[in-house]
Amino acid sequence: MSTDYDSWAELYDEVYSFVDYDIAFYVQKHRELGGKVLEIGCGTGRVTIPMLAAGADITAIDYSQKMLERLESKVGNIDTPMEIILQDVRSLSLKKKYNLIIFPYRGFQSLLSIEDQINALTSIRKHLEVNGSLIIDLFVPTRDLFDQNSDIFYHLRDFENDSGRIKSLHHRSRFDHHNQLIHTQLSISESKDEQITSKRYADFTLRYLYPDEARYLFEFCGFKIQEISGDYDGAPYNRDSDETIWSLSLN
Repeated sequence: MSTDYDSWAELYDEVYSFVDYDIAFYVQKHRELGGKVLEIGCGTGRVTIPMLAAGADITAIDYSQKMLERLESKVGNIDTPMEIILQDVRSLSLKKKYNLIIFPYRGFQSLLSIEDQINALTSIRKHLEVNGSLIIDLFVPTRDLFDQNSDIFYHLRDFENDSGRIKSLHHRSRFDHHNQLIHTQLSISESKDEQITSKRYADFTLRYLYPDEARYLFEFCGFKIQEISGDYDGAPYNRDSDETIWSLSLN
C-alpha cells in the first residue's frame, strides 16, 4: 500500500461524502447475520458510524493513524462496544473472530500486488467465524476507464461547504497495465464569487481486478463464493455492471 493515507485524513470526508449508497446494505447484512463485525479500512467512519447507530458490535481497523484519530474524534464519548485499532490487513493480529467482515468501497484494491492480496485474504480467513461472511467491493475496469487521457482532469462533482464556498473535484489517471495499477490525482479547488481561492491535490493508487481473476483469487485463498452482485440493491452481476459486491464464506 503505497498511498499516504495519513495525508488523506483531512480530505476524505469532503471528497467521499456523496458515497452513501452502500451503507444500508452493510447495516442490513449485520441485521441478518448478527454477531461481531470487523470493518477493514474504516477510514474516518463513513460506514462505521452508521453501523454503530444500528447497534453493531464493531471493530474498526485502518492502516492510517490519522484516519483513526479523526474517527475517534467523531465518535467522541459515545458509550458503544466499539474498538478502533491500528492494523495492517496483511498481518492481522486480533484476539477475536467475527461473524461479518467487511472491506468497503474498493479498500481491497489499495493492496497493490497479488502477494499483498493473498496475504490479506489469508489473514482475514483466520479471523472469520465458520459460518461467517466476508464482503468485498471491487470496481470493474471498463473500456471507458482506460479511454481517459492521462493529461486531462475530468470533472467529478461540485458541492458547497459550510462557509458557502463552492468546491470542485476533478481527477486524472495514468495506467500501469502490466501491474494493473491506476495512479489517480485528485484536484480539489475552492471558489467564491466564481473566483478560485485555493487548490489542493491528492494522489492515490489502486489495483484493478477482472471478475474472473477475483473469483480465482478468492477461491485460491480458501473462500467460497456465496453471491456476486452488480450493485447494492442485489442486481446480479453482468457485463454492464460497474461494480461487483462479493459475499464470501469459508470453504
